[in-house]
Amino acid sequence: MQQFDVVILGAGFGGSLTALLLDRIGFSVALIDRGKHPRFAIGESSTPIAGYLLQSLSEQYDLPQFQPFCKYGSWQQSYPGLACGIKRGFSYFSQEPLQNFHVKPDHGSELLVTANLSDALAETHWYRADVDCFFADEVKKSKVVYLDQTKVSVNRSHVWEISGERTGEQIALRAAFLIDATGAAGIVPHALRIKRQTEFLTNSTAIYGHFEKVTPWAKILDRCHVSRSDYPFDCDHSALHHVLSEGWMWQLRFNNGITSAGFVLDGEQKTGSVEQLWASLLESYPAIASQFEGASLVAPESGLVSTRRLQRGWKMCAGADWALLPHTAGFIDPLHSTGIAHTLCGIERLVAALEKAWGTDGLPEAMSDYSESVQTELALIDELVAGCYRSLPHFDLFAASTMFYFAAATRFEHLRCREGEKPLFLCADDVGFRNVTRAWLDRIASIQQQADCEINEFREAIVDAENLLKPWNRVGLFHPAVPNMYYYTAAPESEPR
Repeated sequence: MQQFDVVILGAGFGGSLTALLLDRIGFSVALIDRGKHPRFAIGESSTPIAGYLLQSLSEQYDLPQFQPFCKYGSWQQSYPGLACGIKRGFSYFSQEPLQNFHVKPDHGSELLVTANLSDALAETHWYRADVDCFFADEVKKSKVVYLDQTKVSVNRSHVWEISGERTGEQIALRAAFLIDATGAAGIVPHALRIKRQTEFLTNSTAIYGHFEKVTPWAKILDRCHVSRSDYPFDCDHSALHHVLSEGWMWQLRFNNGITSAGFVLDGEQKTGSVEQLWASLLESYPAIASQFEGASLVAPESGLVSTRRLQRGWKMCAGADWALLPHTAGFIDPLHSTGIAHTLCGIERLVAALEKAWGTDGLPEAMSDYSESVQTELALIDELVAGCYRSLPHFDLFAASTMFYFAAATRFEHLRCREGEKPLFLCADDVGFRNVTRAWLDRIASIQQQADCEINEFREAIVDAENLLKPWNRVGLFHPAVPNMYYYTAAPESEPR
């Protein structure tokens, strides 16, 4: 039976990267995955802080092969064969049921928030089939023992015992420490009978897939004679959100002709098949339906994916000899594209803790701190997302709610990139910011309770949001030169030479 310091379950990019980092600092590591690459996966939209974290990790642990993934320009130069999408920022368009898209004065039905200065410096959408496969291939080149197509069970005695079958052969491993990167499968918390986290403010479900021949939204705007002259970037070069009465839709375009698209619905889904629900939603929004005329689903092979409630979590995220990566520890919602960055933030913290506390009496406390930090971060993401869902019926209010996320993200970027600090993800350990986020949720709740809220009430609420965020608003949120058009919100960068 092979003995390892650490065994990692799950070979998505998070599990693979964790294995490589631990290998770099001298741990004996095995990485086990039930499936094989390449394979369909979502969780594709990166952000500025994700790029910064990946660059920092690749430099600290001498893994230069990952640095090109940090920006669109360097990705195209180094790995043109790996599919990705260009992401200049976030775009939002308010859709009304059974009506074609129409603009309101001062861009009242549009919101574009820029995250970078140019296409070369843009963030990316990760085409996960290609990216996860690349990360796993790098594991194969290392000293890490990599076992794919392996079904396992785990048992904990004085050490972890991992047994299973790989292509008809029995395998048996022992590990002093076990990391679960299996996402929703949650092999380790199931084995330990950890209690589930069930109290969430957000309540959403999703249907999604990968499509080809989806008409760009810019072309639909042109057909509707909507001017794009004020837009700070091509609206399709973004994480594009259609904001609906019952939820929202994401569209992420890759340079291989594929578009990731999905509806995320507030509350439980309607009855009927997933195909019927998809068709019904398109029928309700003619402008979006026109994008999908002639489009076809290309992945997954089994058809559109329909989820149960997206929100999930565990009461504990780590113990003295085990830990969950953030996506296994819990998930809230894809609205703010937090997944990749949160995973990288958790990996950075977990690997540093293991390196510092390994073989000492301080390891249990370090893992307790890690567990608490991940849960605190998930709680903040829940609050930030819930505020947006509660604002869905009124786009101005929804736009104001997004500013809480952008304030948190830009503040976090500033502390990491400019001041060299390492706060929790999105400054989740900032008590003052948590308080104003909760105050905003209460403010929205008070509006919801009013049967016939007047327009002045919404205007006053938006002023309240601006006042609440003043200490964290360092990038001119609420007052761009062109209403709802933010030409730049991140720390200044220079073009690569």
